[in-house]
Order: sequence, then structure tokens, then C-alpha cells
Amino acid sequence: MKKLIFPVLLATMPLIPATAIAESEFVTANIKYDATLLATSEGAGLVIESVKAQAHRACSSRSSVSNMPYTDTDCVKTMVSSATKQILTATEEAGLPVAPEFARNAVTLVADAGQR
Repeated sequence: MKKLIFPVLLATMPLIPATAIAESEFVTANIKYDATLLATSEGAGLVIESVKAQAHRACSSRSSVSNMPYTDTDCVKTMVSSATKQILTATEEAGLPVAPEFARNAVTLVADAGQR
């Protein structure tokens, strides 16, 4: 019996961070970006990666039970979607050029987030 209990305990360990952070909380972040980079495809890619990294940091925390890192992937998706939409709107309103890749990505991310 002792041999069976130990593997079962080890098997449940990875589940602790997810269940310990079951409470949802509202997360906000000030996403920083360089609007001049949005004019080129390469720059737009850099802005998108930067937004994703900032969202990942904002949506990550440590479990209060196990002190293991945890990232809320739904939070990341929602934050990236919202940020890219807001960046696209602000850039277009300012009359600055926007690479088609960024515009397509912003629209795709918003559509994807709305389907879930």
C-alpha cells in the first residue's frame, strides 16, 4: 500500500498550482511599444512579440500553495488581443502607417478571442 500512495501523491503535484489559483482577478497593464516600428513588417513582428511578452509577465504569478510559477493563458490571449486592437486603433487615428501584417494579426487575434 505504501508503494501506491507515493506515486499517486507525485502524480497530483502538478495539479496544485492550477487549483490553488482558481480565483480569477482583473489584470491590467500598461503595454509599451514604439509606434514607428509598426510601419514595417519586421517592426510589426517585434511589436507583437513585445506585447506578448509583456502580457505574459502581467498574467503570471506564483502559487500561494506551492510557490510554483503559473501563467493564466486565457489572460494572456485576452490581453494581447485587447492591446493589439487598441494599438491599431490609436495608430490609425494618429495617421501613422501600419504594416498589413500587424493589422491582420490584430483583427485575427480579436476574432479568435471572441470565439472562445
